[in-house]
Amino acid sequence: MKKEVGLLMTLLTVGALAACSSGDTDETQASTSTSEQISTQTSESMTMSNTSTEMTSSTSDMDNENEASSGMDVANVFDQLAEAFPNLTLPTKVPVGEGKIVNAATDGDDSDLSILYYGLDQQLAVNDKALNNETAMAGYKTKVYDSAEDAAAAVNVTADEGGQEVDLGHGITGHSQGAAGSTYLSWQEGNWSLTVRGVNQEEQDPTSQAKEVVEYLEENMLPVPDVGQITIDMGQDDYLATTVVWQDDERVYTVEHQEAISALEMAVSMNQ
Repeated sequence: MKKEVGLLMTLLTVGALAACSSGDTDETQASTSTSEQISTQTSESMTMSNTSTEMTSSTSDMDNENEASSGMDVANVFDQLAEAFPNLTLPTKVPVGEGKIVNAATDGDDSDLSILYYGLDQQLAVNDKALNNETAMAGYKTKVYDSAEDAAAAVNVTADEGGQEVDLGHGITGHSQGAAGSTYLSWQEGNWSLTVRGVNQEEQDPTSQAKEVVEYLEENMLPVPDVGQITIDMGQDDYLATTVVWQDDERVYTVEHQEAISALEMAVSMNQ
């Protein structure tokens, strides 16, 4: 009987040990599985983090490229126009006021072109829409006519040697006469005819303006025209106040500016 009890106790002990061993194995397997899951999740998280970093870096690069593009300098207006109209003679100087930058809008082609010039605080591309809200300070035109005769007629020379003689200096004599509340002073220099109009009511004296023009032209050479006309209207305050127009065979050039000497500077720059 004691032997049977001892045998029974031995069997029970072995069974208990086996059960404990099995439980430890299951716990170890579960722990290992959990560790593997955590490791996998950590790896995935790191991968997502790296991907996010790469996307952020890529977005930053694109932003930098856009900023660089928007900050690019626009070529000065004279270079822009020369590139657009390489076969034309264009002004290389357009006075628009101290500290201002020349901008331009164009209309037409090589055979019939108009350009308006503006003085702004920044350089814009030619024909920028922002120019629609600005006031032009100067203008340029060129047109090809069917014949030289038609071109000469378009210049519309208004030489007049009637009226009182006026000494303009440098051996040049002008002729002054009044009409319709204005005083006109005209003179000739080579193939150029010049006229200055002053408004009597505003006590404008064309003589002082004419002498300033004569003095300037003693030191600066205008283009040599077939015929040419310079008209200075002291009673006008927009860019049409001074007009310089001349014929070159079948083509006619015109420059306009609200200041007389500035208009001459534009024309002289086309003779460089």
